[in-house]
Amino acid sequence: MTWRRSDTSHRSAWTKAEIRAARQAPLKPLLERLGYRLSPADRDNYLVLGLASEVVIKEHYWVCLEDGSAGNAIDFLVKVQGKSFNEAMALLAS
Repeated sequence: MTWRRSDTSHRSAWTKAEIRAARQAPLKPLLERLGYRLSPADRDNYLVLGLASEVVIKEHYWVCLEDGSAGNAIDFLVKVQGKSFNEAMALLAS
């Protein structure tokens, strides 16, 4: 997948409301849109397939079962996909 920078990826400031909304973004539809395969697990959790580490998502939160790293949609895009904060926000805002 080729990443294209949209005009919003160059923004230097995001409002608190935009950041709050991005943090609350549901992970299942986001990851499916990005091409990740998900496997249902217990209690409405999903295992993200194809990653080097076991990652489980639920609603707007993810956790790596191997090293304990965790977070929201912004954190996933930054920590797992290697995007910058602005790139992550632009993707979540689109």
